[in-house]
Amino acid sequence: MRNPVLWNKEIEEIKSTGYLKENISITDALIENFYNEIMGEEEKILLDLLLSPNPLQSELDKLLELWDIESKQSAKSLLLAYLLKTHPDLKATKYEEPRLKGLLLNQRFINLKIISHFTKIGKELNKNGIFPLIFKGCLFKWLNPDFPRYMGDVDILVPEKQWIKSARIAKSLGYWFKKLDIHSFDILENKNSKYGILDIHKFIYIGTKSEKKWLKNLFKRATKKDVFGVETLVPTAEDALFITLINLSNNLRDHKSQATLLYAILDCKYLLEKNKNFNWQIVIENAKYAGAEVQINFAMKFIKKFSQTIIPKDIQNQMIFEKETNDYSRMIMFKHFYYIDLQKKSRDMKITEVLRNPSKIKEYLSLKIKYKTLKILNRYPRLIKFFIADLKMIYNN
Repeated sequence: MRNPVLWNKEIEEIKSTGYLKENISITDALIENFYNEIMGEEEKILLDLLLSPNPLQSELDKLLELWDIESKQSAKSLLLAYLLKTHPDLKATKYEEPRLKGLLLNQRFINLKIISHFTKIGKELNKNGIFPLIFKGCLFKWLNPDFPRYMGDVDILVPEKQWIKSARIAKSLGYWFKKLDIHSFDILENKNSKYGILDIHKFIYIGTKSEKKWLKNLFKRATKKDVFGVETLVPTAEDALFITLINLSNNLRDHKSQATLLYAILDCKYLLEKNKNFNWQIVIENAKYAGAEVQINFAMKFIKKFSQTIIPKDIQNQMIFEKETNDYSRMIMFKHFYYIDLQKKSRDMKITEVLRNPSKIKEYLSLKIKYKTLKILNRYPRLIKFFIADLKMIYNN
């Protein structure tokens, strides 16, 4: 069984909201819950304005009534600043306008500093025959330089055999590194730094056990470009979109910041608009290789909540990976309403207690057999479909 894409507790949240109605599937209910729980009113209005070809001053005024620039996350205020920059007919208040312009300028200098570290380390990697593949924020900063980008660090991917060597090369330049997890080294400016300036990955974490299967094709399709003075592998638009959708889905699951979700949606829009011959088949194949069908479907459904035009209609109509997503949703329901409670009861009933009280032997054996049976079933989402005949029956109970 692949690692969970959703947390069990969210099913109870869904049930309590009443979204699980006769005319909505559990998958759509989960998306509805994400949409309402994660995205605030201001963020929804801001994204609507950013996605609109002709944003209205009245909608901006509505947003500014709610927006507190002093308390809002700077990454979100950057998007508001960009909106005003690209639509000079829109006007903010005299209080907000200079602050937003200053925010743009300040972030530009922050990004330049981070990029300068990437350039320094990247050139040394090149000298040692290592050509990193760039992805996430810095990739989009290079692809779309006029769009303001909140960057905490630069993410690069190197072949696994070059992973440790790359970190040591950075250290030879005076940087410090620590292992974040099984797939990433965090490069710090010095050992006292609180935040990293570069993440060196040996694979891109997806949350399945099949992440590495598609990496060969990712590197094969990438093209070598000069990115901020470094010979860098740039992924295709299709691979960049796939990675963005994966990150969007994982950030939804983990309830990451609203700004991260906003940027991801806008990045998807940019990739699809700039690449008219976009090949969706590559995205589909990536998902199958990486075992990420559910994540891709969830991300696209979430984007659809904001816009009916970002994801092409023909792709929407194909219902990509709908079956896999429904299978997984049923598995979540099974775990929450059947398996978890039974697991707890089974663990609470100790054999020592039964030996002291023989009258409980029958109950003990029945409980253990049922638990062991459902434990096996828990590994097979398709069998769960037959176990859960009607999700709406669960909702109505």
